[in-house]
Amino acid sequence: MSFLFKYSVVLQITKKLAEKRIKTLFRSQMCSMIQNIEKIALLSEYVNLLTAEVEPEAADQEMWDFEAQIDLAERKQ
Repeated sequence: MSFLFKYSVVLQITKKLAEKRIKTLFRSQMCSMIQNIEKIALLSEYVNLLTAEVEPEAADQEMWDFEAQIDLAERKQ
């Protein structure tokens, strides 16, 4: 009976460790996906500015402002 109890405890611990690893991996992947979405948004905004025939220097300034807004939004969260 003692052997089965020990096996059960080891199994529970292993399961909890696996769940923690999965949660950590999920968080990591979500952060990576969010960063990729932000990069795509920045590139899209930059292309929109350039296709609207905005001067490259003005487009660069707009992008810096846009990036600053994203950084502020991230800090508030």
